[in-house]
Amino acid sequence: MSKIVIINTGNGNLLSVLRAVEKFESDVVISQSKDVIISSKKLILPGVGAFKNTVNYLKKKGIFDTIKNYSNDKPLLGICLGMQLLFENSNEFGMCEGLNLIEGNVVPLKSKVLKVPNIGWYNLKLNKKLSNSKFNFLTKNEYYFIHSYFASNVKEENLLAYYNFGEKKVPAIVKNNNIVGCQFHPEKSREPGLDIIEKFVKNGF
Repeated sequence: MSKIVIINTGNGNLLSVLRAVEKFESDVVISQSKDVIISSKKLILPGVGAFKNTVNYLKKKGIFDTIKNYSNDKPLLGICLGMQLLFENSNEFGMCEGLNLIEGNVVPLKSKVLKVPNIGWYNLKLNKKLSNSKFNFLTKNEYYFIHSYFASNVKEENLLAYYNFGEKKVPAIVKNNNIVGCQFHPEKSREPGLDIIEKFVKNGF
């Protein structure tokens, strides 16, 4: 039994995430075993690449529903594509269902003047309707983004923080009870990113 399991999605920065978590918790493994996932206390879902390919991979390994059901009462952190997988669906390379743990859809990030995929460091803005002083630290730093799709139709009650891509408001951190998703890569965002991972590992988020 491992305290924290990083799901092997067949892609992504698995070792980078592992090293980041190991700074705060040694009892962590990378796995795609159903039993290992179920027995863990916290789950991290990383990922880069295509939404549909990753969903198909998780289904092939027999852990798609395991992840979906896991989050009923345990903390789950989705990173980048892992955050996008938390939503209802994506139209990347054809419509594909997501884990449906947070309401919303994943759609292409488009701009007539800005380059896509979007790669760079951005400050976050807190959703004022969910203003909470314990999250003020998020607005004081920059975080590393690299993505060409984003979550749309996200309910205000699930939107913790966002950043501006031109005139577009892009969800950066979403939350639904024990489920948290970061569109950016905390494991690549230096000390501010490690602070987020530490908070998830030690206290939830």
